[in-house]
Amino acid sequence: MPDREPGDRPPRRLLEHAPSERYAATRTGGPGDDQPVGGPARDRGGPGRGGESRGLRRAFLLGLVAAALGAAVHVAFAVLLLVTGGLLVVAATLGFVVGAVVRYGAGSRVRAGAVRGLGLALALAGIVAALTINWSLSGEYLGPLDFLAQVYGALVPLQLAAAGAGALAGTR
Repeated sequence: MPDREPGDRPPRRLLEHAPSERYAATRTGGPGDDQPVGGPARDRGGPGRGGESRGLRRAFLLGLVAAALGAAVHVAFAVLLLVTGGLLVVAATLGFVVGAVVRYGAGSRVRAGAVRGLGLALALAGIVAALTINWSLSGEYLGPLDFLAQVYGALVPLQLAAAGAGALAGTR
């Protein structure tokens, strides 16, 4: 019997194969297979290109819907309720929700960097769309940059930063 410390217990059962071997089997198709690299995973919708593009498409569509709804809420707060400082909370919430929806839509098939980038882009696009709608509803008497500078001032870059931070937090 090997030397054991007091209190050590022998393992209950040993694994037949190391856990890392299952990843090598999907990459190479298994020992003795003539499958191309990634062949079986692509057929099952796994981490191959087919599964990733479907995940990105789904994440984009769900994120676009969330960004559009968030932009509508932003416009309602800005135009109907005439809120200015509270738009920072709306922007951060919009970013977080868009990021979380993109993460959900992507699933585990899409790389984390792509999910973060997509969530960030859609959240910022939602804020830009909301600010553009706010400007168009104002009657367009001023140019868009003049309008944003006079009505919101420093809140515009702060809203973009809040939405970006929310999106990054939502995609984690």
